[in-house]
Amino acid sequence: MAEQATKNKCKVFLLSGFLGSGKTTLLQNLLETVPDGERAAVLMNEFGKAGVDGDVVRKKGLEIIEISRGSIFCACAKGDFLKALYTIFNDYDPTVLLVEASGVADTTDIKRDLGHGRLSDFYKLEGNICLVDALRFENWLDLFNAVIKQVEAASHIVINKIDLVSQEELEALDKHVRELNPDAQITHAEYGKVSWELILAGEKDPEKAKDIPEWKEWEEFIAEELKSMDAHLLPPDKLASYSIFWEGDPEKFREILEELPQDIVRSKGYFIDTDSKWKVFDIVEGSKPVYRDAEEGFSMERNLAIFIRTKRDRRELPAIFQGKGLKLLEVRF
Repeated sequence: MAEQATKNKCKVFLLSGFLGSGKTTLLQNLLETVPDGERAAVLMNEFGKAGVDGDVVRKKGLEIIEISRGSIFCACAKGDFLKALYTIFNDYDPTVLLVEASGVADTTDIKRDLGHGRLSDFYKLEGNICLVDALRFENWLDLFNAVIKQVEAASHIVINKIDLVSQEELEALDKHVRELNPDAQITHAEYGKVSWELILAGEKDPEKAKDIPEWKEWEEFIAEELKSMDAHLLPPDKLASYSIFWEGDPEKFREILEELPQDIVRSKGYFIDTDSKWKVFDIVEGSKPVYRDAEEGFSMERNLAIFIRTKRDRRELPAIFQGKGLKLLEVRF
């Protein structure tokens, strides 16, 4: 057996919400205000083959594990998810685990996944927090299945970006969300600002965890789980992700971001700007790009841009980059 200890079960909070709803911003806010006595770890799940958010929020002393090759709620990445849960509990000993789900994830099965067998010996799901984009929710509800599934599965619903809608629109949205999920706690937020007091409000006395087994035994557990899996095999929406590593003139790259194909629902990444400093960019649907300076000390080997779109075309985006004279270092589909 691994080292024996009388650890408590790790509290798990899932952060869900469709693409661009503000999950990473909310996560950053929480990580900057972790209550005394709590040790937080983060598991981030990107839809594409490369991750941006982990690079952006990673800070010294914070344990972050990323899974960037599919949704942790689908067969494609379930094994990675179970391996990560072992490493987090065994090596980092957190009291709280924040799981940022892919924006296209169907989170219906999270309670089942953490509530049976070995996982329930070490982890306890305390909340499924779903962010709703106040500005785009009604439009996206009819376009993407994940939007409604995430809301229906939530224990807490945070209607974010309320500064972008009128009071009448917010009241109508409150009513609609309540119809979709009559039982969830609903709160409002701007810029993803939610307090730990809200999240931990229903916390009960901690439960003791069992001693975690040796790695070989856990590998056998994973193999059995994957063999008997009856979960959905694909994300609920037909979206494609393109990760492009590039170099060249940042002004030309900015031009690309202003002229993106209309079917792109989300884009994000980072690059070295004309002032030789790292910039982080973010685009939701057809909105203008938002740029901000990266945190002090941020440094990566290559510029990265991720695009999530409804159209599947492996040639179009690389051709756009090359047409602007930018060099493609790697493209992941």
